[in-house]
Amino acid sequence: MTAARKSADQSLVDPVLAFTARCEARALLFATGEIDLIEAVDVLQAAAVASGLVAEIGQDEVQKIMSAAFEQVRR
Repeated sequence: MTAARKSADQSLVDPVLAFTARCEARALLFATGEIDLIEAVDVLQAAAVASGLVAEIGQDEVQKIMSAAFEQVRR
């Protein structure tokens, strides 16, 4: 089946993987001083809620993903 024929409920990218990548990118922006921590995590939290990720995996798991990304740049 081609990507164009996938049904609307099938994502081409795993939403957890995409969110993890987004967290890592924002953590790097924070680490380089381009954005502050509040701006970084507020946007991520809003995206997790809007995309349905919080409903899918739960708030605790979303926070673990964000925390892991920011822990990498704080070492």
